[in-house]
Amino acid sequence: MTWANYAIGTYGYFGIAVVAAASTMSVFLPTFPLSLLVFLAAAKLNPIGVGIAAGVGSATGEMVSYWIARGGEHILEKKYKKQIHELEQLFQKYKGWLVIFFVGAIPIVPFDIMGLFAGGIHYDAKKFYLAALGGKTVRYIVVALAGYFGIHWVLGYFS
Repeated sequence: MTWANYAIGTYGYFGIAVVAAASTMSVFLPTFPLSLLVFLAAAKLNPIGVGIAAGVGSATGEMVSYWIARGGEHILEKKYKKQIHELEQLFQKYKGWLVIFFVGAIPIVPFDIMGLFAGGIHYDAKKFYLAALGGKTVRYIVVALAGYFGIHWVLGYFS
């Protein structure tokens, strides 16, 4: 996590985007808590800018799970053909981009699953990216605003 702090401290918004991308590129390995870094970065930088940078980086990193599943869908399809077909029908029925947006915006849902599913059913990559970008940006703007106002409130309370 030291390199993440260095990247954010040295490169600002670009550093946040790089850290966010690195955090979300790992499909199965645990990474550092991006929301905490966004929360804390908003104390020093504009929270809207922090949220946008984290959203862009995070959505970009999520494309890794999308492309992994897109390239290996034959493996998933052999094992889960019936379930994938049922999920694909639901996904198309309920506007896939809207599902992706809301899953991206809700911080408790693991988004890697969405990338794997969308890639596995060959959902349009541009639509996936834009929906993920929108949802992730909303998520991180909210987290950054909470950090900005929360930290300033605490500092004001103790001064």
